[in-house]
Amino acid sequence: MTPILEREFYRSFRGPEISTEDDWRLVFDPSAPGLRVCHRWSGGRHSGVDEFSLEEFLAQQNAARDALVSLLFDRAIADVQSV
Repeated sequence: MTPILEREFYRSFRGPEISTEDDWRLVFDPSAPGLRVCHRWSGGRHSGVDEFSLEEFLAQQNAARDALVSLLFDRAIADVQSV
């Protein structure tokens, strides 16, 4: 069985308490088609998890999406420029 691979690419805080935060992870599960984005959040009164296909996530306009695009493409641009 191949393990599920995850990489956190963005974290933000919802309020003054350190435990009130959001994190976003890029997830590769060999048993599921395509890459997914997992958004986990915790707050004073509730916590939860949302999952998105990569296409759904990239259609959003937010700082987490921008961080993922930067992670994926800034490195690729740097690799091309070093050739």
